[in-house]
Amino acid sequence: MSEAYPGVKWVQADMNNLLSLRKAFTGADIVFGMTNFFEQDILAKVAEGDMDAEFVQGKNIVDAAISEGVESLIYSGLDSMEQLSDGKYTGVVHFEGKYKVEKYLLSKSHCIKGYVIYLGSYMQNYTNPNFTHISVDDMQTIEFSFPYSPTTLLPFVDPASDTGPVVKYILDHPNECLGSPIEVSGGYYEAQDMAAAYSKATGKPARYVQTSYKSAGSEDFVQMFEGIGEFGLFGGRTAFIDRNKKMDYTFITPVQFWKNKKWAGPLQ
Repeated sequence: MSEAYPGVKWVQADMNNLLSLRKAFTGADIVFGMTNFFEQDILAKVAEGDMDAEFVQGKNIVDAAISEGVESLIYSGLDSMEQLSDGKYTGVVHFEGKYKVEKYLLSKSHCIKGYVIYLGSYMQNYTNPNFTHISVDDMQTIEFSFPYSPTTLLPFVDPASDTGPVVKYILDHPNECLGSPIEVSGGYYEAQDMAAAYSKATGKPARYVQTSYKSAGSEDFVQMFEGIGEFGLFGGRTAFIDRNKKMDYTFITPVQFWKNKKWAGPLQ
């Protein structure tokens, strides 16, 4: 990474270690923070019953930024599925942990300017080997298999391309974006649209296949898919689509994603 970005000063920190984060943030005006529930150390702690493992890392980011006098912190969070579903789905741990970090950050508004982004449904998920395979019917059609109904509306995002321009918009419009989550997505598409987009971009056959919710595996994932299917990611909010029109940026579409990705397909 240092060779690719020679003008950047690189530092290392452990998000479980407050002092290492403080050292990393020394002299910074703005921090972008993101926690990853699926890191092995967090998963291990959750398996042992520590449901706050991700929150602790996020809290450390906030506390370290405040201690070092950072002016603004942008945190990548998620809605609370428990709140979106009015208490129906309470077990989506990786949503609730991020939402708890968001609430903690915003409670420190007297110490630091807190901004929150919500990334949409990753288009990269459609390259995950857990959800893609070659059809046994003809051994050439790619099947994208998810528990969602084919017509479930999802706010797709290409995080590698779409995140930066939204963060720039926040920094250019700090008062407008302060204290409220900013959704990152070009808009809503049907779940099956990614399969159609793949065929359009590559000329190769593909189709969407709906699987059972139970096939998602862990209870965290089962409730996530059920909750999004019933209540939507972003809770069906659409105001962000109008905000997107004010940005000097065009979000990546599913067809563009596949053209850029040049994905060779699932392993046979």
